[in-house]
Amino acid sequence: MDQIISVIRRCLPFCFPLPEIESEDENEASQVVGVDGQNEDVQSNSIITGITSSSSQSRWDHDVFLSFRGEDTRRNFTDHLYNALVGVGIRTFRDDEGLNSGEIISSELLNAIRRSRFSIVIFSKGYASSRWCLDELAEIVNCKNTIGHTLLPVFYDVDPSDVRNQTKTFAEAFIRHEKRFETDMERVQRWREALTQAANCSGRNLANEYESRFIKVIVEDVLYRIKPDRLHVADHPVGIASRVENIEALLDVGTSDVRIVGIYGLSGIGKTTIANAVYNNICGAFEGSSFLSSIKESAEKPNGIVQLQEQLLNDILKTTLKIDNVNKGIILIEERLHHKKVLVVLDDVDDFENLRTLVKKQWFGPGSRIIVTTKDEQLLSKLGVDKKYKVRKLSTWESRRLFCLHAFEMPNSEDDFAELSIEAADYAKGLPLALVVLGSFLKGRGIAEWKSVLKKLQRTPHEPLQKILRVSFESLDRDTREIFLDIACFFVGMDVEDVIKILEGCNFYPGIGIPILKQRSLVTIDHHKKLKMHTLIRDMGREIVREECLKNPGKRSRLWFHEDGLNVLNNHLGSEIVEGLTLNLPEHLRTEAFTKMVNLRLLQINDVDLMGSYEHLSKELKWLCWHKCPLKSLPPDFQLEKLVILDMQHSNLEQVWETNKILNKLKVLNLSNSKSLTTSPDFSEVSQLEELILMGCTNLVEIHESIGLQTGLVLLNLQGCVNLRNLPSSISNLKSLKTLVLSNCFSLAKLPERLLNMMALTKLYMENTAIKQLPSSFLHLSNLEILSFRGCECLIESPKFLRTSRLKTLILEGCTRLVEINESIGFLKGLLHLNLRSCKTLRNLPSSISNLESLEILYLEECYKVEELPEQLGNMTALKVVNVRGTAIKQLPSSLKLLKNLEDLILTGCKYLIKSPEFSETSPLLKLSFACCTSLVEIHESIGHLKNLDSLYFNGCKKLRSLPSSISNLERLSWLTLSNCPELDKLPEQWGNMQALRVFDAEGTAIKQLPSSFGDLNNLYSLKLSGSSPNSSNCMSLVSFSKFNSLAELDLSNCNLSEDEFRIEFECLSSLGNLKLSRNNFRNPPSFISCLPNLKALDLSECTSLQSISLPEPIVELRADGCTSLERIDVQRISILKNRSKKYLDVYNCRFWGSMFILNNCRKLVEIQNLERLQCVPELVMMGSCNNLSSESTESVLQMMCKANYSNSVLLPGSEIPNWISHRAMGSSVSFRVPPSWDGRKIREVRLCIVYAAKKEAPASGDESWFSWRLCNKSSRDQSNDWYHLIPCEAITSAADFDLFEDHIYAHAMAWRYCFAFPPTGIKMESGDEIEVAIDLHKGYKPYMCGIDPQIVEVKSSGIDFDLFDGDEPSVTDDDEIFESENESEEDSRL
Repeated sequence: MDQIISVIRRCLPFCFPLPEIESEDENEASQVVGVDGQNEDVQSNSIITGITSSSSQSRWDHDVFLSFRGEDTRRNFTDHLYNALVGVGIRTFRDDEGLNSGEIISSELLNAIRRSRFSIVIFSKGYASSRWCLDELAEIVNCKNTIGHTLLPVFYDVDPSDVRNQTKTFAEAFIRHEKRFETDMERVQRWREALTQAANCSGRNLANEYESRFIKVIVEDVLYRIKPDRLHVADHPVGIASRVENIEALLDVGTSDVRIVGIYGLSGIGKTTIANAVYNNICGAFEGSSFLSSIKESAEKPNGIVQLQEQLLNDILKTTLKIDNVNKGIILIEERLHHKKVLVVLDDVDDFENLRTLVKKQWFGPGSRIIVTTKDEQLLSKLGVDKKYKVRKLSTWESRRLFCLHAFEMPNSEDDFAELSIEAADYAKGLPLALVVLGSFLKGRGIAEWKSVLKKLQRTPHEPLQKILRVSFESLDRDTREIFLDIACFFVGMDVEDVIKILEGCNFYPGIGIPILKQRSLVTIDHHKKLKMHTLIRDMGREIVREECLKNPGKRSRLWFHEDGLNVLNNHLGSEIVEGLTLNLPEHLRTEAFTKMVNLRLLQINDVDLMGSYEHLSKELKWLCWHKCPLKSLPPDFQLEKLVILDMQHSNLEQVWETNKILNKLKVLNLSNSKSLTTSPDFSEVSQLEELILMGCTNLVEIHESIGLQTGLVLLNLQGCVNLRNLPSSISNLKSLKTLVLSNCFSLAKLPERLLNMMALTKLYMENTAIKQLPSSFLHLSNLEILSFRGCECLIESPKFLRTSRLKTLILEGCTRLVEINESIGFLKGLLHLNLRSCKTLRNLPSSISNLESLEILYLEECYKVEELPEQLGNMTALKVVNVRGTAIKQLPSSLKLLKNLEDLILTGCKYLIKSPEFSETSPLLKLSFACCTSLVEIHESIGHLKNLDSLYFNGCKKLRSLPSSISNLERLSWLTLSNCPELDKLPEQWGNMQALRVFDAEGTAIKQLPSSFGDLNNLYSLKLSGSSPNSSNCMSLVSFSKFNSLAELDLSNCNLSEDEFRIEFECLSSLGNLKLSRNNFRNPPSFISCLPNLKALDLSECTSLQSISLPEPIVELRADGCTSLERIDVQRISILKNRSKKYLDVYNCRFWGSMFILNNCRKLVEIQNLERLQCVPELVMMGSCNNLSSESTESVLQMMCKANYSNSVLLPGSEIPNWISHRAMGSSVSFRVPPSWDGRKIREVRLCIVYAAKKEAPASGDESWFSWRLCNKSSRDQSNDWYHLIPCEAITSAADFDLFEDHIYAHAMAWRYCFAFPPTGIKMESGDEIEVAIDLHKGYKPYMCGIDPQIVEVKSSGIDFDLFDGDEPSVTDDDEIFESENESEEDSRL
């Protein structure tokens, strides 16, 4: 009976499918994602099958096994698919050897199937006729059901139902099989079952698709599942598919708004797992994406926020930008990403201030999505997320399944463990992390051990998760425990290879220990090879160390907390027990404090000044990390014989050591950005060095000849050593060197002559060097895979290559003196990427380039003298991107249409190109640009063959008169740009098939009317017709807007319209948010704008007849530049005043989204009516001759700007600082005194006011506009910590467009609560200190007078919470003080 019950319990969960949304009970999984476990019920879902274990890769000899009927597809579809798979690095097996030539499938084929991760089965009409195909399929299905093999069916000219039910050609085949195998009908039945199961798997159906695109989709699908740089989700993602779908529904990726979704819940509940899975699933829908993991942990590191900003930009832009400080990072993010559709994931956020330095909605382009994971729901509310998703605990069913998958590697328990499995899984209380750790720990143990562990868990009075983690830790052997604690305290986020080197130097065995920790789910390694550890696990490890001695930190083995380490050192509490210590803030210490720490092996003392004899430091040091070391050289009494890694970045070292040091254990020496270093050390006594990093050592002029002794050196990085003129000849002895980085060594003009011994070299970066030519021995570096000469302006000849070369990437971009490419480039059969951008003297390409059969990307941008491409391009079948922007090409070769995989063809700026090329019917082209081809007069009719085309650009084609009628065949076209084609006067008649069209831009054309079928484009998002018919007053009358309910942007500028001449159904434009009507003949804004419920931005610029504006409710942005007759603006109807809907608020800046009035050169404007009703004013800009504005309106605007708790600015004509600004001074700086009772207070708001005018050299229109202010404590001896705040400002615009040589007032209010904490980190303020604020405007402007008005508020422990929506001011204490000037009496200047 017990056995029957056990079987029932094991089978019961499989009797019911996983529900999509489950109960909200605490023990169930409503809106939950597990961190592990694969659900067979949803195995067909691409989300599930896309998540695979990286740890299992070593099991497979092949990534993909191809099963196909040779007679049907071997020489066409299968061959193309095979080459496409192999071309992207997917290890693919196909039977080209006739292994299935016998009666029974061969053992070689069976093994090939079993040793492949995936099988792609190509079902063709004759597939079932082959008994060998059917035997293959039966084995594939068997492997799918038993060993986790993945089956992907492809239906090639057959219907899936014919395969599933064995009808049509499949029925005919089985009639023959049943006659032939009438004595073995079991085999025939097995075939039938295999076909049915295979057809039920999620697969791909060719149907009416083009083969090239179909193959591309298959390859991307497979690549998605095996590509190592995808984020790892989990080994066993239990029930994750439905949860990911819920998140994706909240994200609604298809819409054009910028949306933030927050994921919150308990630690260990699976928030990051959800984010990883969603990121993997949707990142392909964006122009760029970035996953910022462990933000809480990263932000705590020195310069951590800046590093996160760099990662965000570099992930999305694929660059290597460096950022100086947080403020510049903010500006860079907004500048570079405001037009891009991006996906950003911020994982594990706990600080609102950190969050707002990384993302704001307005920083990113339309359609962008931001995902935030946090434990703090209030943080999401403060952020103003659009949607929240609470991750609840796993259900009982999911918990048991996840546990079993880790404990038994199957979804149900073994019979003898059934009861214990239920008890263990239930103990974890639905926490995925606990289930994973406990299951991994119990895996492979006997029943007695299980009972003992569970009994111990029940007895220990800690939280369930902590108890489980402790048990897992306590089961480790001694060495692995030490490795775990070292990682938890010091190495989270470090490169795993560096950590292995350090731990090996400590006589541990990380090659065994780290895999054990991974197996127990205590550590992970990300795709950047960085060690990661869940915060709870890390904290558990640190708590174990803390418990070694609760009262005396000097008797703990590891000191990671700054205050503990400082306490021990200042009070000389150290002992022989201390093995590791870290300090990460500026401190001055004596070396004697380390005397008792004789066993110290790990030391991180960034920005610490050590004084005294270094013989007091431990002789056991294996890792020394000393960034910003103040020493000029390492003292001779500093004994580092056992050191493995010496990391002294940003040091003041002039020479590393004065006399040779014996460092036979040293493997990594990193002296990056040591600006004072002039020569590398003598390496004579350093025998084991593997990595030498001298990046950014700008005064380095010499590499010591002894470098040649480092025969084990693998990495040499000299990037940015701008004064390095040559390399020692001994460098050629580096026979193990794999990566050599010489980029930005501007003075380096040559390489050593003899390079023959450097045969291990695979990556060579020589960007922006002074190299003129390469030594002859360079030819023999046949193992090079990446070779970059980007920006080598002195290089006069390209390198030569041998047939044996393995080069994959060759970059010659910016080699401006390069005249020709050596003919030997044709030997590079494996070359994938060829970049010749900006080779401005290059005249042609060698004909041998057509031999580059693997080449995928060819860049020839701005090669101004290249007039033609080689005629024969047909062999370059792998080519995907051809960019010839700005070349002198007149005609493209006819062989271009043979490029079957070409996706992007960029001909922008080819000003001599007269006609477009002919296109193939099978072309997979996605993007085609003829922008600024000023001689282009003809588009070939074959453009209609480009069925997959997504983007098409003709902007700036001055001579283009018409488009071919076949353009209407472009059913997938989403973006069409025709702007500034002044000769284009008509469009083809038929547009109804182009339902995918989202953006149509015909600004500046001669089009007089739109064809009637244009009104059927019901997915249109943006329509620009500015100036399209300047001589017609009713150019829009022939098209109905009734179906344009998706239209969000409409530009009808310069269309000679008046308010009485509209015949458009504007009430149908329910999605319209941006309307441009500039340069038309309105006296009053058209009445229809009040019918647009979502209109936020209205542009009426240069409507010179406009006399008054009464803004309707939705408007938050108004542009009325140059409305020279405008007299009044009435804001009475705008509900951004008091009861504005929260969805329009920008809670980052505490001001309304896009709220801005631009009123430059409105010379007759007298007043802005009902301004006093505003809770907060928009950013207001009135440049030029706006002198008629009444003094009451001016004062009202300035008063209102400072009334509410938000940051904003105004620019008005004027020459006086308002009297209520408490501190005023002539010039560009002003000072104030810190009040007597400063302690416990913060500045609530800083109001700056500047009077300035433009200089004669005012910048041209479109230049960057900004101002900065510098904060300096004049009473402090340390002037090195001045704080700069850079503010981008649309208010300070071009003086070239306006009469700005008269005085203007610029006022800026910055609320501390929603900007940066004040005083900022690094600025120390004490009562009575004199604080100077200096203003720096754009170079074209001169400040005459400035003022500052700092407001103070007491900050209590609970903090201050401003209510943005009701207008309530924060409570302030009775003794609130205002900073007072030395020359002024104390007064309360608050408004």
